[in-house]
Amino acid sequence: MATKGEKKSQKRLNASRLIKIGRKGHTWMLKAKAGQHKGKESMPLAVALRDMLGIAQNLREAKLILTNGQVLVNGIIRRSARFNVGLFDVIDMPKQKKVFRIVFDKKGRFMLQEINEKEKDKKLCRIVGKKTVKTGAIQLETNDGRTLVEKKSTLVPGDSILIGLPGQKISKELKLGKGSLVYIVGGEHAGEIAKVKEVIDGTMKRPRLVSLEEKEGGFLTIAENVFVVGEGKPEIELKVN
Repeated sequence: MATKGEKKSQKRLNASRLIKIGRKGHTWMLKAKAGQHKGKESMPLAVALRDMLGIAQNLREAKLILTNGQVLVNGIIRRSARFNVGLFDVIDMPKQKKVFRIVFDKKGRFMLQEINEKEKDKKLCRIVGKKTVKTGAIQLETNDGRTLVEKKSTLVPGDSILIGLPGQKISKELKLGKGSLVYIVGGEHAGEIAKVKEVIDGTMKRPRLVSLEEKEGGFLTIAENVFVVGEGKPEIELKVN
């Protein structure tokens, strides 16, 4: 018999390794809706409230908080328990007077870092796609599912932009190049901030590489593992674990 509709749950053992949850105490967990982030790079909003922040004891309480419009994600009220959230999303709870940004811990898993209220109106996005549309304008695609149309742009995949929330007006462009500050989003250095020494072009057999330096030395990683966050200093508040 055919399955009708999307699945609303998944086994905890199969959940993204970015989600910091107990995997053996219970069999099932809520599954995030398809949305702004890729499935393996996101988690359901209710899981963030219950399992990571602890402001809800169970799913029922998390749903009640959301239905009452007490949670904003990137400046917009979200009521769905399955709404997917991911890296650098801002979760604002005005009633509790708390604002959090999703970052990585030292093991490369999601954690919610409490930030200053002045930080809630800005977000960093990485460019993952660029193309010219019929009108001649440039269409930019970001890692969190946004599509921005500009008359002209020198940005390329791998660069980042700082946008205002809840809109998506670009306030600053951040190029991936020598001297850039990057946040490591993959590999054993995930959650660390490093400075770019050199960007090494890819070949037919090898992806583009980035040579990085930090206090403990230097290392190489693929360009997909870095997210430009600033030039002299990060454009958003980031606490390195």
